[in-house]
Amino acid sequence: MKNDEMKQKIEEICEELEIELVWIEVGRNCANRGKTCVRLRDIADSGDFAVALHEIGHTHCDPDKEPTTPRETLDAETNAWKWARERNGGIFDSEGWKRLHESLRQYYYAVMDTSHPAYELLMEAQRQNGDIRPRIPSFASEINIGGKVKQTSVNLKAACGPPATVSPLLEIRCSTV
Repeated sequence: MKNDEMKQKIEEICEELEIELVWIEVGRNCANRGKTCVRLRDIADSGDFAVALHEIGHTHCDPDKEPTTPRETLDAETNAWKWARERNGGIFDSEGWKRLHESLRQYYYAVMDTSHPAYELLMEAQRQNGDIRPRIPSFASEINIGGKVKQTSVNLKAACGPPATVSPLLEIRCSTV
């Protein structure tokens, strides 16, 4: 789709779902579930289209209360991205997958749980767009992120043998030292 067609599609979806749409020139895209309102920057590419669908998803998927934990935030973000993908026929192009990955990984790093549905979305994004960096590890144990150690569901030492190190971009390297 061309940019103007994507913008029109977003307007049609908002009208269909009775969501107030406000186009903004500056600021961040956002959704207000309580008021069923989304504020969106102009659609300049298919990544913007995916993000717009994601924000609309928040109006339908967010819990009744504001998330108070990293897991609750990850749940809300994951559900909105899943809604956006489903609304788009289950697919995004490479730019849409890139934007999903850029957005979702920041919330995922706070939880680092490979059993969470966000992990599957992130892995799918990486399969669909091989240019995505940094990549989410496919397994991990303890990962140091900004001085905080995060536990995940797979034992890295058992998978790699001690000691295991993690690069600054969270790409796992196994060492035999």
